[in-house]
Amino acid sequence: MSDQEEVQEQMKADMSALKEQMASMMDAMLGIRQLMENNVATAAAVSSATKADPTLPATVHHPIPNVVGRERSTLGHISNPHPRYN
Repeated sequence: MSDQEEVQEQMKADMSALKEQMASMMDAMLGIRQLMENNVATAAAVSSATKADPTLPATVHHPIPNVVGRERSTLGHISNPHPRYN
């Protein structure tokens, strides 16, 4: 194989690797977009809930951050992953 053919083969391999990296980055960006859309939807739900009932607890106005091993509900309350210990 000549030097030119080797360079072309290396360029093809590099392009293929770049395409895979771009696809991975696009997947990550779409995942971030989905999280952002979910956060907007959650904020809108909380906002409409507080407008409908301004006597809701303060945690509705300021959702508690997600804690490892626990899930956050749409109103910001943390659900216990171990219900038998409630």
